[in-house]
Amino acid sequence: MTESNDNSSLPLLLSMTGAILVVAVGGWFYLDQATEPVGGGDRASSTPAKAAVMFAAEAPPLAEDTSEDAADESPEPDTPEMAEAPPAVDVQTELSKARMAANADILVYPQKQSALHYYGLVLDADPRNAIAIAELDAILASVSQTVAEQLDAEEYDEAYRTAALVAQLRPEHTLVVETQHRIDELTEQLVEDALARARTGQDKDADKLVAAAAALPGRNPKYLAAIRASVAEIRRVRVAAERDRARRAKLAADQARAAWVDSVRSAIQAGNLVSPLGASARDLLAEENPWNAERTQLTAELVTALVDTTQYFINDGRLPDAEVLLNAVTALGDEPERYAELRESLESAFITSESTRVASMKELVQTKTVTPRYPRRAQQFNMTGWVDLYFTVTPTGETTDIEVRQSQPETVFDRAAMNAVANWEFEPVSYRGQVISQRTAARLIFSLK
Repeated sequence: MTESNDNSSLPLLLSMTGAILVVAVGGWFYLDQATEPVGGGDRASSTPAKAAVMFAAEAPPLAEDTSEDAADESPEPDTPEMAEAPPAVDVQTELSKARMAANADILVYPQKQSALHYYGLVLDADPRNAIAIAELDAILASVSQTVAEQLDAEEYDEAYRTAALVAQLRPEHTLVVETQHRIDELTEQLVEDALARARTGQDKDADKLVAAAAALPGRNPKYLAAIRASVAEIRRVRVAAERDRARRAKLAADQARAAWVDSVRSAIQAGNLVSPLGASARDLLAEENPWNAERTQLTAELVTALVDTTQYFINDGRLPDAEVLLNAVTALGDEPERYAELRESLESAFITSESTRVASMKELVQTKTVTPRYPRRAQQFNMTGWVDLYFTVTPTGETTDIEVRQSQPETVFDRAAMNAVANWEFEPVSYRGQVISQRTAARLIFSLK
């Protein structure tokens, strides 16, 4: 799955959701068929067809056929299947009951004793009764106020029950329309919020919102089933997209990890252990990333390479380079005591190298000087010359291992020069925190002037 496919189903889902909302506008509510019609059992049959727009009552049966043919075809009076005619309604009596109920503030409930019920009976018998219509409109104004308060208090079940009863008499009354509008509007908002939460992965909240919409009175089960299907499809598409993104992210991470491992190993194999800057194995290992297991393995490989190369540099006399590498081993966090022997070997090599280096006399501090005795024979023959000597200054500052490297004339002044140097003294030489022997050189000049 690619990124472009992640959202390809969302426009379809949104279009489907919009279509569901549009189709459901005319049928959000359905009247509980157990609700008894106001005014008696035949009230629904005399209700205009438009009463079904929201609180749908049973469809009215066909009007009774009063034609002569119908009379001829009617069953005989003594036919057992013939239903008894409903008792006649005394309009004045029912109107009086309606007024008494209204005066007692029994407007809607109890249903069989309410003013609404009695006005319904009157209008069943005399649909054009102007007095009943006017008085009914008056009590409906009061009922409307009560229903409005119930809607404001989110008492939707109570408001719906009242509106359902009113709809049987006045299907287009403001009370009915407003109740429909308010509950429809709330349902739409709950559904929109549920879809939005589903898109952002808040599945529990989405389910709660759909459940809240379903709990509202008069909801169409088919519509709610479609909403649940939409939420489930959005969730399915989102989860599939998330899985695909996770898969591609893991693939990218695996490729990046492999490339990083290869770059470190290549640097080790090329001998770029601590340099060049930014491209050495040490610098590459210092990069921040989550690949700790690989870092541990590569660090061990680098340490091994550093130790081997350090030993090689010691043997080759490249002591400063060896020290840089050995310090890098310690900096990588490895235990210094593991390499104590290698450190001692390096220090010993440094001392040996420095001790055998022929230092200039200017680098030393001479504390005692003895002038060589002029050989008698050389004086007799008025001879002059010089002697180049190498010698070692011991840790106590004395001289030892004196040797003549060159003299002119040969052998004439050698013994006198060596005897003089043997009595010289120097300050002990310190190097890398230790007092060492130091090889040095001096030229002694013999002149009669």
